[in-house]
Amino acid sequence: MWFENTTRRQTEKEDLVGNELDAILLESVFPVSIYLASLFALFSVLHGFLLPSPIGIRMTLIAVASGLLSATIGFLARAGRISVKHAYHAAFSLFALGLLNSAIHMWMMQDIDQSTNFALVYLGVGLFFLSRRRLAIAYALTLAVWLYLAATITDAQNEIVHFSIMNLQAIVIGLLAQDLRVRVNRRLIEMRSQANDREHKLSDALSQAKLYAAAERENRAKTEFLANMSHELRTPLNAILGFSEMMQQEIFGPLENKKYKEYTQTINEAGQHLLSLVNDILDLSRIQLDEKRLVIQPIDFERVCTNCISIVRERAQRGEVSLTFKPGPGALAIESDERRLKQILINLLTNAVKFTPPGGAVTVQVAGTQNGGAVLRVRDNGIGMDEEELQNATKAFWQADSGLNRSYEGTGLGLALVKELAKVMHADFSLQSSRGKGTTATLVLPPTIKAATSSAAA
Repeated sequence: MWFENTTRRQTEKEDLVGNELDAILLESVFPVSIYLASLFALFSVLHGFLLPSPIGIRMTLIAVASGLLSATIGFLARAGRISVKHAYHAAFSLFALGLLNSAIHMWMMQDIDQSTNFALVYLGVGLFFLSRRRLAIAYALTLAVWLYLAATITDAQNEIVHFSIMNLQAIVIGLLAQDLRVRVNRRLIEMRSQANDREHKLSDALSQAKLYAAAERENRAKTEFLANMSHELRTPLNAILGFSEMMQQEIFGPLENKKYKEYTQTINEAGQHLLSLVNDILDLSRIQLDEKRLVIQPIDFERVCTNCISIVRERAQRGEVSLTFKPGPGALAIESDERRLKQILINLLTNAVKFTPPGGAVTVQVAGTQNGGAVLRVRDNGIGMDEEELQNATKAFWQADSGLNRSYEGTGLGLALVKELAKVMHADFSLQSSRGKGTTATLVLPPTIKAATSSAAA
């Protein structure tokens, strides 16, 4: 199959080059025909003075007719009446006129010295034709006609060898001229093709750049809209949460109906969940708008991990999932943004607990790297993901489909937010997972963050 495709492409390329060479030949038909017509016009005058009377008159008439035919072919080519596929028909017509005049002249004069005309035909055709196959046909016809005429001249036996060598030299020079002209034109065709390819690539690149710029503008507009809407939503949500907490605590008196207390608790939980989603959307929007400013400080991993585990522990206990922290050997001298690191770790822990069935376990591990950085791993033995789900896991608003009879609330922003925060913190984030065997989230932090957007204070 590979060989067939390569052969087909090579054949298509050769056909294209062949068509280009035929077009170049057609462009040459007009100047060649005009020069040839001028030469026949000159011969029509010279024949009357230099040749004997009967032969001179006949050759003059033949030269005049040849000149008219040659000029007609040239003007037809100039007017576009000859197509590229018929270019060699016109070229062979001009060749035939030259060969016919040389043959008739030699036959009428019965002079072997007229073989020089045939040598000129060899040279002229070699300079004119761009096809080796057609040049070979023209040379074969010319040689056959000359050999036939030379054999009919009775006193030419001693000169045939001499003129044969002369014609052979003319053939070699004609072949060399044709080969050089073909090489030059092939190179020009190749350069033009390369220039066209570069032009098309540049045009495609410009089009792609315009599309990317338009998409970036649209994406930024959507991100700004989300950020603004998140700000607008947080104010009424805070009011809902505040009033629902007051009603739960019965600050202004007891609620007469117990259902009202259950409803206020549901309202508060729903509000907390919605506020968490709004905050995630706001954080993601700010990151995409490059509005994040990092606060660089030394990181105490044991304190950070313990604090994050304590935040998620209540949820883990409700889901009957155990949480374990395994600190690495020795102290790690890492400088990063503690608040963003906690945000990443809480998202990873929440995600791990959410997709781990009762009786499962979530482990947080910290270790150092050879370059002085740190590796933070959150490993669970939950439902896991297959390859397709793993590729989509960090996309915003994407959620894995699960067969477990549990409620997986959320909008799928947790891992997307972790991925964006990792970029801002110059960290590498990766996921390894297998369906039914759990997931391992790995965050590799550099020893320190050196970014233009970082600042020493919030």
